[in-house]
Amino acid sequence: MRTPCGDRNTYVLTVKYGKERLAELEVGDALFPIDSGVRIERTAFGGVLVLCTTLQFDELLNALLAFPPTTLERVVPIMTCCDAGKDKDNVVECAVDIVGRKKLRYSRVRLGRRGCLSKDQLKLLERKLRELSTPHSDNTLLVEPLDNVVCIGIVKDAMDKLFKEKVMKIQPYRR
Repeated sequence: MRTPCGDRNTYVLTVKYGKERLAELEVGDALFPIDSGVRIERTAFGGVLVLCTTLQFDELLNALLAFPPTTLERVVPIMTCCDAGKDKDNVVECAVDIVGRKKLRYSRVRLGRRGCLSKDQLKLLERKLRELSTPHSDNTLLVEPLDNVVCIGIVKDAMDKLFKEKVMKIQPYRR
């Protein structure tokens, strides 16, 4: 299945809960001069946005670090998504199939919010993906359940949280 953004690059943004509107404005202001077609969409889950842009992951991080949004916590690049519409049991099979078919190498699995999946489905998905992991890899497989899709991405370890750590270092001291 394709990503929510079609042919453009898709990213899941985790922002401070209740600050989604401010995050949309800040991220949009940082990216619009570089990509005038940038689109930011809300999901059914508070604190989670979907970003559609032409920018690659490193370009996106550089643009955001030049004008750091105060509400942004994580940036997750999305490779593909599985439809979780009517038959949510197929999501586990779809995700495992994608990981196997693309021969993704990762040593860690990080799951986002539970989203559209039940606790049992989430545990099963995590267990199956951990079985496919490869030791001594410096990549993390990221799984982000959204509205009716479960999206998959892969990054170097902790790169999704790199943004939060760098912004924390450069923000001014507040009393």
